[in-house]
Amino acid sequence: MEIGFNPVVSFRAAETNNTAKPVNIPPSSSNLQDSVELSTKQQEKKEEKKRPFRNFIANVAKFFATTTEMVKGTVKGTAYGLTTGAAILTGGWLFGALPSGFRKGGSLKEVCKHPLKSIGTKSKIIAGVAAFAVGAYHVIAAKLKANQKTANVDHQLKTGHRAE
Repeated sequence: MEIGFNPVVSFRAAETNNTAKPVNIPPSSSNLQDSVELSTKQQEKKEEKKRPFRNFIANVAKFFATTTEMVKGTVKGTAYGLTTGAAILTGGWLFGALPSGFRKGGSLKEVCKHPLKSIGTKSKIIAGVAAFAVGAYHVIAAKLKANQKTANVDHQLKTGHRAE
């Protein structure tokens, strides 16, 4: 097949004398896309109506899987976060406040009586940030694990993934 130049085609904007036939514009692709989306949504609704009991069971299983994992993650995050914070504060007291109490002589009694007052601000900030980071890590890990479990429920019961 030979490819040639069509002399009727003009690339000048000012030239209005075109002898070419008008081109029929097909319906816009957005209308076509909307109709495809509508038909897809109708099919999804039909599938949901076919298996209402299966979807109900899947939703109950997903609820318990998500709740279980999030509670476990929250408890672990709180426990490990508090443990981390307490360990850092104890280290700050042992290696910062206690030696300074020995050096000053009479203030050792105050260091032991009011340990939080004698710990430095830097140690308190580091303990808070570390405790929060450990807690957030466990909550995020629990959310990811809960998502994985809900996906497994969807696959096992052959239902569609939930929209979130």
